Amino acid sequence: MNIEKLLIELRNLSPDKQIESLKALRETATTAEKKLIKTAAEDAGAPWLKNALLDIANSNNVRTNQKVEKPDPEEVFDKDAVKSEAVSDSIGQMIHELDPILGSIRIFAEREIDNFEQSKTKLELEKLIEVIEIFEEWRKAEQSPIFREVNIFGVISKEADRFASKSKVEIQIQVPKNLVCTTSSALLRIIISNALRNAVESSNQLTVREKHPIIVRGSATDSSIWFSVIDDGIGLQDKTELLLRSRHTTKPGNRGLGLAIIEKAVRSLGGQWRLSNSIPYGAELFFEIPRRD
Repeated sequence: MNIEKLLIELRNLSPDKQIESLKALRETATTAEKKLIKTAAEDAGAPWLKNALLDIANSNNVRTNQKVEKPDPEEVFDKDAVKSEAVSDSIGQMIHELDPILGSIRIFAEREIDNFEQSKTKLELEKLIEVIEIFEEWRKAEQSPIFREVNIFGVISKEADRFASKSKVEIQIQVPKNLVCTTSSALLRIIISNALRNAVESSNQLTVREKHPIIVRGSATDSSIWFSVIDDGIGLQDKTELLLRSRHTTKPGNRGLGLAIIEKAVRSLGGQWRLSNSIPYGAELFFEIPRRD
């Protein structure tokens, strides 16, 4: 077995093909090959691939002439988990490469462009930086959640302050200041951030009528916490299923990733969500996640 060739081939495969290859390897690897796999796992790079190789190296089903009961491959390799780790690793590598380049572009632009602070170059550069921030949120949404006690109002308030300067309407928070529960602060922030981003972009679209504030509501029951972000913007032009496609968007200048990231983050928390038109105008994003306290 050529381990280096094996690792190269695995890295070049799609997540589905990677899982198929790893399943086959787990079922056929000999004791000697497993020792090589265990050594190679340390240099595998991506954490998900290292863990998968170590699982193969430590498995007990060795080829023999006797019939051995083998574990269900689907139980050994969680396809969604492998995909999530692969996506998270790939996005992380992309951001790692782009961050210093963006920093250099900004430095050179400030030196070489007259009146840079009021220039279109600065506006476009800020849009590009925002795209990188969205990809960083996507990367975090793909990771396993870490649960701890979180002050919900504090998380929402910080995100509302961050978007206040970008919004043409006021952002009102109707959430108890003492609302505390055990959840993932990172995923909750990602959900609120993307919900507010969509609400602000929608509310900022030109209409002949005067728009009402964006409202963030939230509370808790014995079994769950719930939130809604309501805007008075242009409303939904398509069904939620279509809006969830990562490249689809109905708003000019929008990257079309926000709802897909919300979907991933809410599912990671074991919750549910819905998006609907509000009355008489705008849209409402509602999500509910189970309590862990």
